[in-house]
Amino acid sequence: MVYCAYCGKSFTRKEHLERHIPSHTNVKPHRCSACQLSFARRDLLNRHHSTYHEARDPLEPHSGSVPTIAGRTPIACLNCAQAKTGCDKRVPCARCTDKHLDCQARFARRSSKAAMRAAQISHTQSSLNRAAPQVPPPVQAPPVPAATVNPALMDIDRSTMKHDLSINATMPPNNSPSSMTIDPRIQQSDSPNKKNSPVTSHTSSADFSPPQDKLEEFLGMPSTNFMPEMTISGSDFQDTSSFLWSEYPLDFVAYTNNLPLHQGHVSVPTFPELSDISSNSEQMSSSRGSVHTRSTSIMSTGDFESNTRPVDVTVDTPTGAAIPEFDVVLHSEAAWPLARCTTPAFSGSCPRTAIVHLECLERCRYETTWKPLDQSLNEVDWDATDMAPVVPIEPHTRDEMLAITQGFLHKALEIHRGGVNNQNNNSAKTRSFGYFVLPSAKILEYFLRSYVRNLSFFYSLVMAGSVDPNEMLQNNQASALLVLLMIAQGASAVPTAEARALSVGLIETCRISLFDIIEKDIEMSADPTALRCALLLMLLGSWSGDKWLMDIAMGQRGMYLSMLKHAGMFESQPTMIPSSNGSANTELQWRSWLQRESQNRLVYNFVMVDQELGLFHDTNTMLSTNELCCPLPGPELLWMSANADQWSAGIQSVYGNTVNVNPQLLSNTSMTPSLRDLFQDFLHDNLSRRRGSLTPHQMRLLLHPLQSYLYNVRQMLSCFSDVTTPRRPDDRAITKELFQARLGEAQALLQTWYELTLDYFNANPNCPTTRTNLVLYHLISLNAVTNFPEIEKLARREGFDGSYWDLSLRHSRCIRHREEAIFRCGQVYRLIRSMPLDRRPSWWSAAIYRVTLILWTDSISRMDPNFQERDNPGSPVAIDQVTPEDPSIIQYIWKGEGVPVLTQRDGTRSLDVPNDLLEYAIKTLEDGHSSRLSDGIKRKLIKLGKNWQQNDLSNTGLADLEASTMIN
Repeated sequence: MVYCAYCGKSFTRKEHLERHIPSHTNVKPHRCSACQLSFARRDLLNRHHSTYHEARDPLEPHSGSVPTIAGRTPIACLNCAQAKTGCDKRVPCARCTDKHLDCQARFARRSSKAAMRAAQISHTQSSLNRAAPQVPPPVQAPPVPAATVNPALMDIDRSTMKHDLSINATMPPNNSPSSMTIDPRIQQSDSPNKKNSPVTSHTSSADFSPPQDKLEEFLGMPSTNFMPEMTISGSDFQDTSSFLWSEYPLDFVAYTNNLPLHQGHVSVPTFPELSDISSNSEQMSSSRGSVHTRSTSIMSTGDFESNTRPVDVTVDTPTGAAIPEFDVVLHSEAAWPLARCTTPAFSGSCPRTAIVHLECLERCRYETTWKPLDQSLNEVDWDATDMAPVVPIEPHTRDEMLAITQGFLHKALEIHRGGVNNQNNNSAKTRSFGYFVLPSAKILEYFLRSYVRNLSFFYSLVMAGSVDPNEMLQNNQASALLVLLMIAQGASAVPTAEARALSVGLIETCRISLFDIIEKDIEMSADPTALRCALLLMLLGSWSGDKWLMDIAMGQRGMYLSMLKHAGMFESQPTMIPSSNGSANTELQWRSWLQRESQNRLVYNFVMVDQELGLFHDTNTMLSTNELCCPLPGPELLWMSANADQWSAGIQSVYGNTVNVNPQLLSNTSMTPSLRDLFQDFLHDNLSRRRGSLTPHQMRLLLHPLQSYLYNVRQMLSCFSDVTTPRRPDDRAITKELFQARLGEAQALLQTWYELTLDYFNANPNCPTTRTNLVLYHLISLNAVTNFPEIEKLARREGFDGSYWDLSLRHSRCIRHREEAIFRCGQVYRLIRSMPLDRRPSWWSAAIYRVTLILWTDSISRMDPNFQERDNPGSPVAIDQVTPEDPSIIQYIWKGEGVPVLTQRDGTRSLDVPNDLLEYAIKTLEDGHSSRLSDGIKRKLIKLGKNWQQNDLSNTGLADLEASTMIN
């Protein structure tokens, strides 16, 4: 028994479910070749074609089919009917031929309406032919064949139609009748003559005469071969004619480049110089932009592609070259909410990118599209023991997932295309959708394993550590969305163009569907599965490298956190440790514990994401520690239990024997503390009793209130003037000193946190979560000694008069403790390089960007000839190699002894040359896995170097800066 994921209807056979699913998804892959109408089932298309587009003798059989008997319609043969399977209604049929059975044809009891109608038309035509006089056709005026009219073009102005070269591509061959073929449901009267065509006809270029000849006949022009290279097949027009938008001229320039749409593989030039990355990046395909952007078009690549020719999103990229990017994505990078080191842009001037990603996913209609992705995954050397177990995807699960995804995609395409076509409802209604194909089950399973692996820095939300997509897909739409978002998360970590297209397309598709689900049922705002989808959307959108997805993730962060709060998930809860008195059912206790534990893990994963977004966007966290009263997640041993017996044994090993234990002791916050309780113990220095039980995830959660406290202090200090008035020391100076003291307190708390983390790191040096925590710790500590928004303003040259004097003043506002800032930047480099390429957090490239810009600001400020040298002569200190406990680092921070350097394969690199630091960062980004975020950051760093090379400083000018850079 199988069930529909949309309505829950049950079916006894899988093929019956597959026939039922298109009624929900609105997928209509079967298109009539004559009138362009689409149908969900092939038999409906056959019935339509035989009803409206066939005019023949009812006793005349189809080619290879069973002849009708007195107008009776052939049905499935006797053997196929008994087996309840499909039959092609031939004699013998294909199934009986393969199985060597005696095929016995059967016929319907009643005559078909199509046969009766055809017989009436044939009889009428015969009568007219006998009654009409025989007049020879004129020789001097050959007849002009009429066009096959598409219903999508019925409302287009004739003056516009005559300028379209593709309209004549639908004209029938010269040997066909010269009458129009129009669907009777659209035309006013039936045509007396109808074209004889097979039911499943596929039009090709061989079926048509050259289009320029038909154009001349249509316009009454003499035959002249003025476009010898232009060929348009009928299949091309079938896809193009239904996509025409009549509110725009048909000669509108649709794209910024001339990349052929039929080209499956596009060669991309290599980038030997760093400055070529931003300017010579090839586009994967033409882009679709917003209506207010001249450099892009509102029309899409789907408007011009053929539905019979495979269009692949794969791109052959040379080794070391960046993955080609859409033009609209490149244009929108200037409006990112982070990494704003170049001239910023704003939403009103940015092209629309979502429709490009959706149409790119829609064009994946063939299994061969994912073949390069399959080959690249086969070359990946990964340890199966390090990947999460995933239940193999059944064939029917993949088919159901494809149907569900198809419905979600069409809904998203309809919304985005409707936004452009809101002035023309007819074109929006007649716009057809493509039928795309998901990757193979093997690739999808790899993406699900990669999802669990890449999110190991958070609390695991996968029960028992195993992902079962077959079961998840049977629950509801929210569960189906969750599976698709898991696949998108796993695909985002694979550095290929195909995985990138799949990931970002699914993100936008699921974002719209999730909002629609919550809009239709407001109770879903408190559903844990829907909130898990929201969590993944925030993660994927924030680090997607797409301007609009990043903005939406930041904007909807507050909405999703409010949904958690209003669902009561922040509130304190009774004890989650059961009493082992044997009176309660262990299975029920385990199920109840799993439900509450999954909610608590979800809440604190949102806390971690809130902290990350606040750190990298230089904003405060949205959650308050005082309202986080729900218990912290329990040990992983209990969460990974596969059954109630394992869970009960884990309870005994973790908490000991709870028989005859006072329930008040079990409810003590010391056993199940919240983040609020844990932070209170941290402030009162009472964590010594938890030193052995603190987990890396709990240590990471403690960074949330520390980061919030530091941000508030820094905000207050930034409001005071840097210039003090010596004549009247007022209360303002005293207030500033108080906040400076609080800043020192925040740094002391961060140092206490570091000492606690170091104990765990020394015992577990290979823990990826602890390394991630240390990177976050150094980035937060950098905010205590630097002002990153001021650094980005200097990089953009905002308020900068171009003089070295102003440059030195800006340096004092940007970096307050140079030695400590340089040391922490080097530690971020060291920790990130120590992580495996496939185990780095999604924001690792943004961390590289922040520390690079800090080092670059210090270096660009030291180019002043009058700058007082601070570094004493001494041995080099490799800030990206040694640990904070190294004596050379301690001497450099506290005494300024030594020369800080960065290490590379061929030696060391000084921090005195700004361009060298940018190249060092770009090389580090290239060594890691490519993503849209890291590629965009590379282009921004390259543009930053160009901006400071092409502008002169006043007084001495930047020419001296460039000359000194070359000398050094």
